[in-house]
Amino acid sequence: MLLTRSAKLNGELIRNLPSAMKAELIIFEDVIPDGIMASLYANDSFYKKERSEFLNYRDDVREKMYYARGRREELANNDPDYNPVSARGNIETDEMVQFVKDYPQFKQLIESIIFRDENLNTVKVVPIDEYLAEN
Repeated sequence: MLLTRSAKLNGELIRNLPSAMKAELIIFEDVIPDGIMASLYANDSFYKKERSEFLNYRDDVREKMYYARGRREELANNDPDYNPVSARGNIETDEMVQFVKDYPQFKQLIESIIFRDENLNTVKVVPIDEYLAEN
């Protein structure tokens, strides 16, 4: 049975992002995974405004973001096991996991990884610390 993965973000933290973390994420010079960035944009208008302003002056960072999105689409459309939507979800989850591996100061943004079957029934929920230890 093929399972799809998704990340459950820490909504409370995202809604009440500490100033230091917010400042670091505003001027972050690498790709922030779309799921995390979209949640930050939706919950914090100041972050959205300031990050957008930062990106207006950083073509190099924007280009990395566009490349990552294009690569994700290419991988999702060519996945032999999953339909493109499920594959995209797995890829986005993998990107978030890699992000917190590379930048552990942001690990608390993710609570857990949720595994679902083809009918979208939750099969298993793995806390992020446990998931990182296993992967």
